[in-house]
Amino acid sequence: MPTISVTARATLFLFLLCLAAPVVIADVSVSGLNSEAKKNVELMLSLVKEKCESPEWKIRDLFNRADADINQALRALGYYHPVIEKSLAFNDPCWQADFTVTSGPQVIISDITLSLTGDADDDPEFRKLRNQLLTVKGKPLRHDHYEKMKSRIESLALERGYLKSSFSEKQLLIDKANNKARIKLVFNAGKRMVFGDIRVDQDILNPEFVQKLVSIKSGDFYSGEQLAKSHNTLSKSGYFDMIDIRPDIENIRRQQVPVALELHPKSKHHYSLGVGFDTDIGPLLSATYINRRLNRRGHFFNANIDLSPVLSTADAEYSVPLDDPVNDFFSFGGGFKREDTDTFESLSAKLSARLKHVFDNDWKQTLFIDSVYEDFTIGATSKQALLLVPGGSWLRSVSDSPTRPTRGHRLEFNLAGSYKNPLSDASFAQASVAAVWMHPFPWKGRFIARTEQGATLVDQFDRLPSSYRFYAGGMNSIRGYAYKELGAKDELGNVVGGKFLSVVSAEYEHPVLDDWSVAAFIDGGNAFNPGNIGIKAGAGLGVRWYSPIGPIRLDFAIPLSDADSSFQIHFAAGSRL
Repeated sequence: MPTISVTARATLFLFLLCLAAPVVIADVSVSGLNSEAKKNVELMLSLVKEKCESPEWKIRDLFNRADADINQALRALGYYHPVIEKSLAFNDPCWQADFTVTSGPQVIISDITLSLTGDADDDPEFRKLRNQLLTVKGKPLRHDHYEKMKSRIESLALERGYLKSSFSEKQLLIDKANNKARIKLVFNAGKRMVFGDIRVDQDILNPEFVQKLVSIKSGDFYSGEQLAKSHNTLSKSGYFDMIDIRPDIENIRRQQVPVALELHPKSKHHYSLGVGFDTDIGPLLSATYINRRLNRRGHFFNANIDLSPVLSTADAEYSVPLDDPVNDFFSFGGGFKREDTDTFESLSAKLSARLKHVFDNDWKQTLFIDSVYEDFTIGATSKQALLLVPGGSWLRSVSDSPTRPTRGHRLEFNLAGSYKNPLSDASFAQASVAAVWMHPFPWKGRFIARTEQGATLVDQFDRLPSSYRFYAGGMNSIRGYAYKELGAKDELGNVVGGKFLSVVSAEYEHPVLDDWSVAAFIDGGNAFNPGNIGIKAGAGLGVRWYSPIGPIRLDFAIPLSDADSSFQIHFAAGSRL
């Protein structure tokens, strides 16, 4: 049987005693000030950092120097005449210091003079900044605001190309007796620089193509904004792994700034393989191949395969960048899709051409024309259809965080249609809109509203393939029902989809741990035909985990209307914005 020595027992006893002993913290109180002044004083007081165990001589020394600390803290906020009352007591088991401070009147900026010399005197951006800075006259003095004022002038000078600029005079004159301050700044901007020779070091793409990705041009005014825009455009293009843009400030000649760009390419080929699970479609196996550079003109190719028991797709797309290689593309491609749900089966093939454009306001537009052949079985009816479908989609997504948004929205519009002709078996017109709105609530909660609305005009609904009919149910539709379980029914009770779709959802999410949240939700709506609108609803609770690879959602939902099952468990990953 193991034994413990007396020494070990004593050591263990002292260790446990230390754990059990309460931690005594020294008390330094500051009163009489507003919250901002009090916080600044507490940050500056050296005494606040001392513990109960600190020697008495050190505490008394810091206590004597506390007046200087308090004066320095208050002067930063414009208070030059504080009245300080203080006391220090050494009690068992700790010491205590109390400070009652009256801040006194705050110094007011009585006059400000801001002079600009050089080309900046005629620069509209500098004039705008000067007018903004002159508004501080009559306001309380704050030293951090004064320093920020100088920094804003210097930052704008660097941004606008005044690379040899400096302050020839900067004064802050304080009249303590009258609580007034005068600011005098003279900024010598000098000549505004322009971009000189621009050298691009890369050997994977045609120089004229790369030049479309670079927004800086020789002879244009030097601009930090344009340098950042060029870096961002080159990064978004997907061709380069590392981008180094270096203005050569040391070799400026005749106000011209040479710029060197070193572009290091990404690997030409990219492969990825993934395994996942989604309660709507089951286990998922996916593979992707991307050829980032088919030629020196920047053409690229991508192919994707997704395999699951319910929904499997395979597609390939060849993309050609246009005059704006980041925002404009023409692409063509094709693909296959197999879908096997509780309500229908379909196998389709598609050839498509697309014209893609990103607007300055971040709206993404895709105009397309698809040739689709689909073999589908709905209920007891099996048919084939060939369609030539032109259309367009418009998408905009805005959020305050790409990984864990609390505020934002997503809006998507879709239009498609066909006219019966030798290349199309049916005529129809279809429009849909989908929206998600997210808004923060108190105590770090957030509210998420979602809706999807759609309508189809068609003469022969039975000729319309399942891919162009509306269904409801599933994780991103009406929870509590299986994937595409809901829709209009035929005379035999088979779900055949609908001409119209209406789904709304409301959800509240509240954090419980750093990366975990709980949610409560209610969804409602259906896919239906005119004269037969049967609204279905589902409600439930969920768990959210904000993992390193993105948000993961697990929901338990029950149907509030007739359904094929008494509950559904929904699992999915990815952001809803």
